[in-house]
Amino acid sequence: MIYLYDNAIVKDLEDSFNPDHVENPLVRVIDPEMAVSLAAQLQNDEIKFPIVAVTRSPEVATDTDRMNFTRLHRGSVAVIDNATNNLYYERALPIQLSYALTVITTRVADMDEIIKELLFKYTSEYFITITLPYECNRKIRFGMVIDSNAQIETKSSAKDYYAQGKLYETVIPIRCDGCVLVSYTPVQLKRTAYEIAIDQQNTKG
Repeated sequence: MIYLYDNAIVKDLEDSFNPDHVENPLVRVIDPEMAVSLAAQLQNDEIKFPIVAVTRSPEVATDTDRMNFTRLHRGSVAVIDNATNNLYYERALPIQLSYALTVITTRVADMDEIIKELLFKYTSEYFITITLPYECNRKIRFGMVIDSNAQIETKSSAKDYYAQGKLYETVIPIRCDGCVLVSYTPVQLKRTAYEIAIDQQNTKG
C-alpha cells in the first residue's frame, strides 16, 4: 500500500512542473522505482536534465503517538457491501514515512529556480489525497513538509558529467504526516427472523 503514497507524490510534482502535460516537460520527475536505476541512466547518458528524483527512506516506523488500540486490533466499521452482505472492519496502523527530493541539473540557474519552487511548496505543510483501491474505496489525506530535523544537502559540482561539465545536486528531506496502513476484515451479516406466538385464550377479555 505504501506505493500509493509514492505515486501520489510523483503525480503531484509532475502536475506542478508540467500543468499542461506536454510530452517533453522542462523538468522531469523520476519515481522511486526509476530512481534505483538513475546511476545507470546517468552513466549511459539516457536522461535529460533537469530532473527531480523522488526516493523513499527504507525505514518505515510505526507512529506510536497516533496509535489507537481499537482501530489497530478490532478495527472500526468502514463499509457494508450490499451485494455480498459483508460488513468490513478497517484496521489502521499509523506509520512514519520520509522522502528525499533529489534535484539534479547541469546549470546553477536551473537548480536555484527548482529549489526555490520546492521550498515554497513544502515549507508549509502541503496536503495530498490518495484513494484506497480496496473494499471501502476510501480517501486518505496526508501532509508533506520539509523535515526540520535534517539538513538540505547540496553537492554543487560534486559529480563529473563526462567532458561536458558538472552536475549540480541538491537533496531536500521531506517528512509525511498522517500516513496509515489499512487492512479490511469481512464479517458476514446474517438475517434473523422472529416468530411471535400469540395465546388466543389470554387475549380474550
